[in-house]
Amino acid sequence: MAQRQSRKTNMIRRLALPVAALLALPVLASCSVLEKKEPPPCPPIYLLGDTASLTKYKPGKGRDLTDIEFTAEIQGYTGDCSYDEKGAIVEMQVSFNLTRGPADDDRKANFEYFLAVPLYYPSPAAKAVFPLEVTFAEGSNYARHTDESVVMRIPVKDKDIIQKYEVYLGFQTSPDELDANRKARK
Repeated sequence: MAQRQSRKTNMIRRLALPVAALLALPVLASCSVLEKKEPPPCPPIYLLGDTASLTKYKPGKGRDLTDIEFTAEIQGYTGDCSYDEKGAIVEMQVSFNLTRGPADDDRKANFEYFLAVPLYYPSPAAKAVFPLEVTFAEGSNYARHTDESVVMRIPVKDKDIIQKYEVYLGFQTSPDELDANRKARK
């Protein structure tokens, strides 16, 4: 009788081992869910050199130093991107350095900057323009300002081709301001 019990126990053990292994497969397979996955890449973002600075003159024809209301430079940006069912979402905060000019009479600098995806041109969704007003502190002719987060959606779901969708950042300039920037860079 002891032998029968022993045989029965051995048989149960032989059957239990493969069954336990089969039951463990889903658990082991789900371990890959717990692995940290590499986040998808963000689209490349470039500061457009011809629009990286801005000199704003008071209205009129004067263009010497005494006619400057303010100068501004894009100092940099921080940001991140994420993906949802509609594509990539780029969220950025842009930082500016400003200098008050002799023609400024209200201690405020009003300007616009943009994010653009040339691959979408001429669609209106190719460019987003953001207005901004920076106030110079009393007694200071300099200001450093970081704008609140701005968001731009890029309707690309394929994370493998997002690198083709370059994003450009710059000041929204008039043709005269752009021409002056190009001449100053030479």
